[in-house]
Amino acid sequence: MTVSSFTGENSSPLDIYHRQLNCSRESIDLDFWKKPQGVSVPDDELNFLLIPDAVESAACLDLARQVHRWQSEQEDAAEQITRALMVTMGGLLPSVLLYDHLVEGRLDGTPTIEFGTLGVSLYKGPGQRYESPKVQHGISIPISGQTVLLLDDMGDGGGTLQFLNQYILDSGARRVLTLAMYMKPKARTVCDADFSFGETPQDTWIITPRERIETLVKRVPVWKQRGASIEECRRRLIDLIGYTKSEVDYYLGQAYNRS
Repeated sequence: MTVSSFTGENSSPLDIYHRQLNCSRESIDLDFWKKPQGVSVPDDELNFLLIPDAVESAACLDLARQVHRWQSEQEDAAEQITRALMVTMGGLLPSVLLYDHLVEGRLDGTPTIEFGTLGVSLYKGPGQRYESPKVQHGISIPISGQTVLLLDDMGDGGGTLQFLNQYILDSGARRVLTLAMYMKPKARTVCDADFSFGETPQDTWIITPRERIETLVKRVPVWKQRGASIEECRRRLIDLIGYTKSEVDYYLGQAYNRS
């Protein structure tokens, strides 16, 4: 199904986006979600893109197929992935979904993948970066001599993937492969992922299912400081970005009064 056949030839980009946000699982257009455009809001340098749970689930199936294909095509067993490291916090939710595919759905004749974690932080909030990646906790499983799959939700500037790739190699891994659900153009030039689902423009803030509320409570005070009323914030969240009314009713007041 194409975007135009689902939405109508004359639909605006915002209409198409909202219909894809709220459609049934059977009507999800993966071509749309592989090259999505964020929505703009007044007086904000960022565009915003909500990723629904059903889309993340579909993206993980696509990614699992890519990894399964890699595993089955390796003639040298040493090239097959035997360890996977989930980057916390961003990579946890897609990684848990991928665990089901890669461990429980492991192809016959391919090795079992042991999952572990690696904690790193790059952002204080939307668009607010630390000067360099910060390791919050080290690698939780033995990886010496292993081919390791690094799992994250996105590659933004590529610095985190590049930093962690080298960190894992320095910790004894034989080889590191990287997986990110979404990549941005700069990240592709700095440290492209071996496996990815889609790509967004550089100025798009991707709101994954695990950070819907985090983005709301951190961005609303910014809008308030730039002159937005609480009703304007409500309009941006619901009518533009696509938050549910129940989420906004519950969290907007405390977020607006926080600044």
